[in-house]
Amino acid sequence: MDSEQNKEWDSFTHEEKNKVLYERQRALLDEFLEHGAISKAQHDKSLHDLTEKMEIFDVVDETGQPTGEVISREEAHQQGVLHRTAHVWLVKKKPGGFDILMQKRSEEKDSFPGMYDTSSAGHIPAGDEPLESALRELSEELGLKARPEDMVYAGTFRIQYEKEFHGRLFRDNEVTRVYVCDKPVSVQDLILQETEVSEVRWFDLEEVWEEIQHNRDRFCVPTAGLKVLREYLKGSGLK
Repeated sequence: MDSEQNKEWDSFTHEEKNKVLYERQRALLDEFLEHGAISKAQHDKSLHDLTEKMEIFDVVDETGQPTGEVISREEAHQQGVLHRTAHVWLVKKKPGGFDILMQKRSEEKDSFPGMYDTSSAGHIPAGDEPLESALRELSEELGLKARPEDMVYAGTFRIQYEKEFHGRLFRDNEVTRVYVCDKPVSVQDLILQETEVSEVRWFDLEEVWEEIQHNRDRFCVPTAGLKVLREYLKGSGLK
């Protein structure tokens, strides 16, 4: 870089620098692929690893379709830019209803620390498919290996709010795809990702639904997300 470029670079925020570095590394991978230096599989894996490590998301429209722009996790939550997440509900049928597995969020989380939430949930890295991301989050957060055929798509909902956590304003704006899995699960066999999850417990679905209508001391699960699950299970869902 010349002196002018150095001045411009120094004026960038940390997030702006990360975005520039991401775009440069992505362009380099594309060039390697074009010239046959790496295979398509190597290109795709390297790009995925890059986006996940740098926490880069696709900016999406209201339907959840990527616009072609990308944004860092921190920028997305500072500016309230629309991005994608995938939620997985682990459920088990019982007489008269369903139990749902809920994770207690780590105290280190940047939003809703120490509260019970969806079984497994996470942001979808730029370029990833929602189901692929959902399966990976399930493995990383709970140590549960599931296959695509174990998952059933239940619907999509929107999340949008502003709230202060750890003394900082957090702006969330998401299009979320919901998956349901009734794969048999033993809580004792799960391997929890301690930086994300402090514990897991089974709760009665309807009891959680009733409680979140008037009390939010324990549960941070989005009402719209739980509504998608309830409607799925009551309709054409698991029997």
